[in-house]
Amino acid sequence: MPKAFRPIGIFDSGIGGLTVARAISKRFPQHPLIYFGDTAHLPYGEKSPELIQHYAARITRELVDLGCGAIVIACNSASSNALKEVRSIAGASIPVIDVIQPVVEAVAQRFEGQSIGVIGTRATIDSGWYQRLLQERGCRVKAKATPLLASAIEEGFHAGKVSSTLIEAYLTKGAFDGIKALVLGCTHYPLISQEILSLLPEGVEVIDSADSVARALSDLSDDFAMGESDSQNPGLRRFIVSDLTRSFQLGAERFFGSPVILEERKLSGKA
Repeated sequence: MPKAFRPIGIFDSGIGGLTVARAISKRFPQHPLIYFGDTAHLPYGEKSPELIQHYAARITRELVDLGCGAIVIACNSASSNALKEVRSIAGASIPVIDVIQPVVEAVAQRFEGQSIGVIGTRATIDSGWYQRLLQERGCRVKAKATPLLASAIEEGFHAGKVSSTLIEAYLTKGAFDGIKALVLGCTHYPLISQEILSLLPEGVEVIDSADSVARALSDLSDDFAMGESDSQNPGLRRFIVSDLTRSFQLGAERFFGSPVILEERKLSGKA
């Protein structure tokens, strides 16, 4: 098999991880991307840790079998609950990047000793991972679960009609007074970042993980850049879903500015 750029495997429960995929595509234009959206089981944020681990492990096995040279967990719920399982299946030769640790490092460098807000799914916030990692790096943390936002974004993002009342219910009443930055602890949330910013105290910075993840992956590029690969098409983007949905297709086409073809792969069997 000839040497070529190895694909970068990226997965999330739905369209949210496309924010990360787009940032990676810009930084690695020669690398094929394989994106797996687990649309049959979204959102992950209300699933148990055990079920999230199960889905993440099965998707990782699919991406490894497709020849991916690196795996990106473009989902905060999976990053905070299934990182160990993903790394175990990927093995020592395939680097795994989650979406939490890179953004924590970036935030801690800029806002050391200051108060940071975090919003995310119930699974992400209940895991306590953001809170622990930021506190270990000297930040004070105000975290809040915003469990309905991801589902609302999946349903209404294209029309721009995510309920402002829903966002206000989570962000008002002084929940984040005194913070210097708000971490969007779900890859869906950058899609409504302007609405979120408008409800925060003046001067608060909104931070998402996409660019931090792409930079972290770049630091590891020597470990996966070249290898045996079936893909002879640099920059190829391949989109796989566990359930064909029109909303995901429209989302992918909007993000990448061109028509996409979705492949359906049902998640079956053990990882």
